Amino acid sequence: MAKPEVLSRVDADLERGDIRLATQRLAGLLAADPQDLELRSRLADVYRGAGNAAEAGRWGFLTEGAEPHEIEAFARKHRLARDRLRLLLLRGENPRGLGPLAEPRYADLAALAAAEVRPGVLRPEAGFPAVEQAAPAPVVPSSSRSGRLDADVLNVLMLFGFVAVAIGIFIYEVIVAIYHAVTP
Repeated sequence: MAKPEVLSRVDADLERGDIRLATQRLAGLLAADPQDLELRSRLADVYRGAGNAAEAGRWGFLTEGAEPHEIEAFARKHRLARDRLRLLLLRGENPRGLGPLAEPRYADLAALAAAEVRPGVLRPEAGFPAVEQAAPAPVVPSSSRSGRLDADVLNVLMLFGFVAVAIGIFIYEVIVAIYHAVTP
């Protein structure tokens, strides 16, 4: 379906008060062309009209119509810059052609995301102390009688384990022999 036709359906949806369907249609268009700032602005306007400042800030982040309180609401809802960057749904590491306002705003957010500390990742350049590898302690055999006692216990358990298996096989053979003797 062509973009003008979808936009006319979005207008019809909004006239009927069906905001959910209008946002779905606009999001579908944005999936096909994520750098279309006009679509982003339109989707931000729909969310703004619905009173959803965080989503208006998300979709209006790269547009001139984004209001500071909406961008702040977007940042409060998604505290990590890398999450906000991912939610902008742009393709590529450094998208071009966004416009004079959007490109620096996107670059600033990308720089914040790159500077964030990720859980489980130590970065000495970020001021973390280097982690030293500790050598494992050598294993020293015990010279006390308790070390020998542990080995004796294991030997006894192995012997009885073998004996238990042998007794089990013997009992099975006896039962099978009795069964064959009784059945014609």
